[in-house]
Amino acid sequence: MNRLDRITAILIQLQSKQLVTATEIAERFDISKRTVYRDIKSLQVAGVPIGVEDGKGYFIVEGYRLPPIQFTEEEANAFMTAEKILSYHTEDSLRKHYESGLMKIKSVLKKSQKDQVNYLNSRTAYQDPWAPKSVYLPQIQHCITSHLVLDLSYHSRYKNEVTQRQVHPYALYFTGVVWTFIGHCQLRNGLREFRTDKIKHLAITNHSFEPDSTFDIGQYLTERAKRKF
Repeated sequence: MNRLDRITAILIQLQSKQLVTATEIAERFDISKRTVYRDIKSLQVAGVPIGVEDGKGYFIVEGYRLPPIQFTEEEANAFMTAEKILSYHTEDSLRKHYESGLMKIKSVLKKSQKDQVNYLNSRTAYQDPWAPKSVYLPQIQHCITSHLVLDLSYHSRYKNEVTQRQVHPYALYFTGVVWTFIGHCQLRNGLREFRTDKIKHLAITNHSFEPDSTFDIGQYLTERAKRKF
Protein backbone atom coordinates (compact mmCIF):
# COMPACT_ATOMS: atom_id res chain seq x y z
CA MET A 1 0.00 0.00 0.00
CA ASN A 2 1.43 3.38 -0.98
CA ARG A 3 1.48 6.27 1.49
CA LEU A 4 -1.43 8.16 -0.07
CA ASP A 5 -3.69 5.10 0.12
CA ARG A 6 -2.56 4.46 3.69
CA ILE A 7 -3.28 8.03 4.80
CA THR A 8 -6.74 7.85 3.20
CA ALA A 9 -7.37 4.54 4.98
CA ILE A 10 -6.21 6.04 8.29
CA LEU A 11 -8.71 8.89 7.83
CA ILE A 12 -11.49 6.35 7.30
CA GLN A 13 -10.35 4.41 10.38
CA LEU A 14 -10.39 7.59 12.47
CA GLN A 15 -13.97 8.27 11.41
CA SER A 16 -15.14 4.73 12.15
CA LYS A 17 -15.09 5.14 15.96
CA GLN A 18 -14.88 7.75 18.67
CA LEU A 19 -11.21 7.23 19.60
CA VAL A 20 -8.42 5.41 17.74
CA THR A 21 -5.01 4.76 19.27
CA ALA A 22 -1.68 5.00 17.47
CA THR A 23 -1.14 1.33 18.35
CA GLU A 24 -4.36 0.31 16.55
CA ILE A 25 -3.28 2.18 13.42
CA ALA A 26 0.27 0.82 13.55
CA GLU A 27 -0.92 -2.77 13.92
CA ARG A 28 -3.49 -2.47 11.14
CA PHE A 29 -0.97 -1.19 8.56
CA ASP A 30 2.12 -2.91 9.99
CA ILE A 31 3.97 0.40 10.43
CA SER A 32 5.82 2.04 13.31
CA LYS A 33 4.19 4.53 15.66
CA ARG A 34 6.60 7.17 14.35
CA THR A 35 5.14 6.65 10.87
CA VAL A 36 1.64 6.93 12.35
CA TYR A 37 2.55 10.28 13.92
CA ARG A 38 3.87 11.55 10.56
CA ASP A 39 0.72 10.43 8.74
CA ILE A 40 -1.55 12.04 11.32
CA LYS A 41 0.46 15.26 11.03
CA SER A 42 0.04 15.17 7.25
CA LEU A 43 -3.73 14.89 7.64
CA GLN A 44 -3.76 17.80 10.10
CA VAL A 45 -1.70 19.96 7.76
CA ALA A 46 -4.17 19.10 4.98
CA GLY A 47 -6.96 20.59 7.10
CA VAL A 48 -8.50 17.49 8.66
CA PRO A 49 -9.59 18.44 12.22
CA ILE A 50 -7.90 15.66 14.20
CA GLY A 51 -7.74 16.06 17.97
CA VAL A 52 -5.72 14.16 20.57
CA GLU A 53 -7.00 12.94 23.92
CA ASP A 54 -3.90 12.42 26.06
CA GLY A 55 -3.31 8.79 26.88
CA LYS A 56 -6.38 7.63 24.94
CA GLY A 57 -6.03 8.33 21.23
CA TYR A 58 -6.99 10.42 18.23
CA PHE A 59 -10.44 11.64 17.28
CA ILE A 60 -12.10 13.52 14.43
CA VAL A 61 -13.84 16.71 15.53
CA GLU A 62 -17.62 16.15 15.45
CA GLY A 63 -19.22 17.49 12.28
CA TYR A 64 -16.44 16.53 9.87
CA ARG A 65 -17.55 14.05 7.25
CA LEU A 66 -16.22 12.31 4.17
CA PRO A 67 -18.92 11.83 1.49
CA PRO A 68 -22.42 13.18 2.29
CA ILE A 69 -23.88 9.71 2.90
CA GLN A 70 -26.47 9.13 5.61
CA PHE A 71 -27.56 5.75 6.93
CA THR A 72 -30.59 4.97 9.03
CA GLU A 73 -30.26 3.23 12.40
CA GLU A 74 -31.75 0.07 10.89
CA GLU A 75 -29.25 0.09 8.00
CA ALA A 76 -26.27 0.60 10.32
CA ASN A 77 -27.47 -2.21 12.60
CA ALA A 78 -27.97 -4.50 9.61
CA PHE A 79 -24.36 -3.98 8.49
CA MET A 80 -23.07 -4.77 11.99
CA THR A 81 -25.29 -7.85 12.28
CA ALA A 82 -24.11 -9.18 8.92
CA GLU A 83 -20.50 -8.73 10.03
CA LYS A 84 -21.19 -10.81 13.16
CA ILE A 85 -22.65 -13.64 11.05
CA LEU A 86 -19.94 -13.47 8.38
CA SER A 87 -17.22 -13.70 11.01
CA TYR A 88 -18.35 -17.30 11.62
CA HIS A 89 -19.47 -18.38 8.15
CA THR A 90 -16.93 -17.07 5.61
CA GLU A 91 -13.33 -17.61 4.71
CA ASP A 92 -10.70 -15.06 5.76
CA SER A 93 -10.41 -12.96 2.58
CA LEU A 94 -14.17 -12.32 2.29
CA ARG A 95 -14.42 -11.48 5.97
CA LYS A 96 -11.51 -9.03 5.77
CA HIS A 97 -12.97 -7.29 2.71
CA TYR A 98 -16.36 -6.97 4.39
CA GLU A 99 -14.75 -5.58 7.55
CA SER A 100 -12.84 -3.04 5.46
CA GLY A 101 -16.04 -1.99 3.71
CA LEU A 102 -17.91 -1.77 7.01
CA MET A 103 -15.22 0.51 8.43
CA LYS A 104 -15.87 2.91 5.53
CA ILE A 105 -19.57 2.81 6.29
CA LYS A 106 -18.95 3.52 9.97
CA SER A 107 -16.77 6.48 9.04
CA VAL A 108 -19.77 8.48 7.79
CA LEU A 109 -22.08 7.72 10.71
CA LYS A 110 -22.94 10.38 13.24
CA LYS A 111 -21.31 10.05 16.65
CA SER A 112 -24.57 8.90 18.25
CA GLN A 113 -24.97 6.23 15.54
CA LYS A 114 -21.39 5.00 16.03
CA ASP A 115 -21.98 4.71 19.76
CA GLN A 116 -25.19 2.75 19.19
CA VAL A 117 -23.63 0.41 16.63
CA ASN A 118 -20.61 -0.27 18.84
CA TYR A 119 -22.86 -0.86 21.87
CA LEU A 120 -25.08 -3.25 19.90
CA ASN A 121 -21.98 -5.05 18.63
CA SER A 122 -20.87 -5.63 22.24
CA ARG A 123 -24.33 -7.07 23.01
CA THR A 124 -24.56 -9.45 20.03
CA ALA A 125 -23.12 -12.97 19.82
CA TYR A 126 -23.26 -16.26 17.93
CA GLN A 127 -23.87 -19.85 19.03
CA ASP A 128 -24.09 -23.04 16.99
CA PRO A 129 -27.32 -25.06 17.56
CA TRP A 130 -30.14 -25.21 14.98
CA ALA A 131 -33.50 -23.37 15.11
CA PRO A 132 -36.19 -21.87 12.80
CA LYS A 133 -36.23 -18.39 11.25
CA SER A 134 -36.40 -15.20 13.28
CA VAL A 135 -38.51 -12.03 13.13
CA TYR A 136 -38.71 -8.65 14.86
CA LEU A 137 -34.91 -8.26 14.84
CA PRO A 138 -34.76 -4.51 13.93
CA GLN A 139 -37.24 -3.56 16.66
CA ILE A 140 -35.34 -5.55 19.29
CA GLN A 141 -32.00 -4.04 18.21
CA HIS A 142 -33.51 -0.55 18.49
CA CYS A 143 -34.76 -1.24 22.03
CA ILE A 144 -31.37 -2.62 23.12
CA THR A 145 -29.52 0.51 22.01
CA SER A 146 -32.27 2.95 23.08
CA HIS A 147 -33.01 1.14 26.38
CA LEU A 148 -36.74 0.89 25.71
CA VAL A 149 -39.09 -1.65 27.28
CA LEU A 150 -40.62 -4.24 24.93
CA ASP A 151 -44.23 -5.37 25.25
CA LEU A 152 -44.69 -8.79 23.68
CA SER A 153 -46.93 -11.82 23.44
CA TYR A 154 -44.70 -14.85 23.77
CA HIS A 155 -45.38 -18.52 23.09
CA SER A 156 -43.47 -20.63 25.59
CA ARG A 157 -42.34 -23.90 24.03
CA TYR A 158 -42.00 -25.47 27.48
CA LYS A 159 -45.51 -24.81 28.82
CA ASN A 160 -47.15 -24.41 25.40
CA GLU A 161 -48.87 -21.20 26.45
CA VAL A 162 -48.93 -17.58 25.27
CA THR A 163 -48.16 -14.97 27.90
CA GLN A 164 -47.95 -11.19 27.85
CA ARG A 165 -44.50 -9.94 28.85
CA GLN A 166 -42.77 -6.61 29.42
CA VAL A 167 -39.05 -7.09 28.97
CA HIS A 168 -35.90 -4.98 29.30
CA PRO A 169 -33.81 -6.29 26.35
CA TYR A 170 -30.09 -6.67 27.15
CA ALA A 171 -28.49 -8.60 24.29
CA LEU A 172 -28.90 -10.91 21.28
CA TYR A 173 -27.28 -14.11 20.12
CA PHE A 174 -27.56 -16.05 16.87
CA THR A 175 -27.81 -19.85 16.77
CA GLY A 176 -27.23 -20.30 13.05
CA VAL A 177 -30.77 -19.61 11.86
CA VAL A 178 -32.75 -17.98 14.67
CA TRP A 179 -32.04 -14.96 16.87
CA THR A 180 -32.68 -15.11 20.60
CA PHE A 181 -32.69 -12.07 22.85
CA ILE A 182 -31.89 -11.96 26.55
CA GLY A 183 -33.58 -9.56 28.92
CA HIS A 184 -35.09 -8.91 32.31
CA CYS A 185 -38.69 -10.19 32.28
CA GLN A 186 -41.00 -8.24 34.60
CA LEU A 187 -43.49 -11.12 34.69
CA ARG A 188 -40.89 -13.64 35.90
CA ASN A 189 -38.81 -10.98 37.73
CA GLY A 190 -35.55 -12.28 36.34
CA LEU A 191 -33.30 -12.79 33.35
CA ARG A 192 -34.96 -14.80 30.58
CA GLU A 193 -34.35 -15.79 26.93
CA PHE A 194 -36.84 -15.18 24.12
CA ARG A 195 -36.61 -16.84 20.72
CA THR A 196 -37.71 -14.31 18.13
CA ASP A 197 -39.66 -16.92 16.14
CA LYS A 198 -41.83 -17.58 19.22
CA ILE A 199 -42.96 -13.96 19.52
CA LYS A 200 -46.60 -13.63 18.46
CA HIS A 201 -46.76 -9.85 18.73
CA LEU A 202 -44.26 -7.18 19.70
CA ALA A 203 -44.65 -3.48 20.49
CA ILE A 204 -42.10 -0.86 21.51
CA THR A 205 -43.24 1.10 24.57
CA ASN A 206 -42.36 4.66 25.57
CA HIS A 207 -40.89 3.42 28.85
CA SER A 208 -37.13 3.40 29.25
CA PHE A 209 -35.00 1.28 31.58
CA GLU A 210 -31.54 1.51 33.09
CA PRO A 211 -29.27 -0.99 31.28
CA ASP A 212 -27.20 -3.46 33.28
CA SER A 213 -23.65 -2.27 32.58
CA THR A 214 -22.22 -5.43 34.16
CA PHE A 215 -23.93 -7.78 31.70
CA ASP A 216 -21.47 -9.50 29.33
CA ILE A 217 -22.90 -11.59 26.49
CA GLY A 218 -19.75 -13.71 26.11
CA GLN A 219 -19.66 -14.59 29.80
CA TYR A 220 -23.40 -15.29 29.80
CA LEU A 221 -23.14 -17.77 26.90
CA THR A 222 -20.12 -19.48 28.46
CA GLU A 223 -21.98 -20.00 31.74
CA ARG A 224 -25.10 -21.05 29.82
CA ALA A 225 -23.14 -23.74 27.96
CA LYS A 226 -21.74 -25.08 31.25
CA ARG A 227 -25.25 -25.36 32.73
CA LYS A 228 -26.36 -27.56 29.83
CA PHE A 229 -23.83 -30.31 30.76
